Amino acid sequence: MKLLTLDPLLSEPLKQKMLLNQWTVCHQDAGQTHLVGWGYEITWQKERRSVTLRYFDKQGIAEAFLEVSQEAIEEMQQLVSDLSGAHD
Repeated sequence: MKLLTLDPLLSEPLKQKMLLNQWTVCHQDAGQTHLVGWGYEITWQKERRSVTLRYFDKQGIAEAFLEVSQEAIEEMQQLVSDLSGAHD
């Protein structure tokens, strides 16, 4: 697995793009993190590839990253790059 940092503002557009690109949600969880924050994680799969989005918000400070299987690294790097360019 490889970690890719993600601008937290791109989390929602990423979720939409994953569905459009035929990725299937196989796990989803959300809830309180620590005493003052919340977060969620979503795992998608497509063939032998796997991607997990982890999002945390602690008192208004958000962080997001992707855990990406080796087989999905190039596709996810391109997707993140495309989303970043569209967001600017």
